[in-house]
Amino acid sequence: MKKMLLIINPVTAKTAITPHLIEIVDLFEKGGYAVEVHVTKRKYDALRLVRQTGASYDTVVCAGGDGTLNETVFGAMALKQKPKIGYIPAGTTNDFAASWGIPRRPLEAAQAIVKGSSRPIDVNLFENRPYIYVAAFGTFAEVSFETPQNLKKSLGWSAYIFEGIKRLPSIRPVHMRVEYDGGVTEGNFLYGMMSNTRRVGGFDLKIKDDISLFDGRMEMILIRQPDNPADNPKMLGAVLMQDTSSEFIVFAHTKRVHFEAEKPILWTIDGENGGEVQKGDIVLCRNAIEMFV
Repeated sequence: MKKMLLIINPVTAKTAITPHLIEIVDLFEKGGYAVEVHVTKRKYDALRLVRQTGASYDTVVCAGGDGTLNETVFGAMALKQKPKIGYIPAGTTNDFAASWGIPRRPLEAAQAIVKGSSRPIDVNLFENRPYIYVAAFGTFAEVSFETPQNLKKSLGWSAYIFEGIKRLPSIRPVHMRVEYDGGVTEGNFLYGMMSNTRRVGGFDLKIKDDISLFDGRMEMILIRQPDNPADNPKMLGAVLMQDTSSEFIVFAHTKRVHFEAEKPILWTIDGENGGEVQKGDIVLCRNAIEMFV
């Protein structure tokens, strides 16, 4: 019988998982797994647990938000003998699950793990720290997580733009030089994102059909501050329309990114605080782990 570790984040998953926990465990056991359940107690508990014990399991399934998935993948990446990874999404936005068709309902997600097959997926490294879908800096990174939920629901992607407009007078752009496959760019940027996702902050990217977890490339998007403040509406319009051909947006598929900013800047990694970093490297590891997607 195969061994499975089921990690549950009670902060994000309690409401969604608790009513179905017995059914989920029963489903896994009928699918041929001996299941051990662990409920996390603090931040980075999933990371520590997978690092310490993950190699002894065939499959590790995490139930929680994108942060819990990040910790699980982070832990697995440190192992020579990596378990397969399954995900039962139970967070607020669940961008990763929505991007790659993982069912939102817990029982359906569990069934997809039992009935489906795993495949190798790409994982990014931010200064050797694994992340599963997005590393970002700048104003719109803050906006995406600070915009009121009711505004997101009623206005969609436009909610970010309205929030961004309100902040324009106080925005301090980041001056940065960025090297990537096939190019170099330098300038004052309001936002930057190096990702492997079709959805960010709860909203789909228009270029989603050109994004894959399996192609050995990440997507880089940089939003350039206009030299002339009179061009701010044009810049915001380009962001609203997600126009990657705009002069205000630098877009590329790439395997690696090297960045150097004038001073340390705050990064967001898979929705969590990634600390202040001034220069560093972001690289893609192709076929890094096996996951049920």
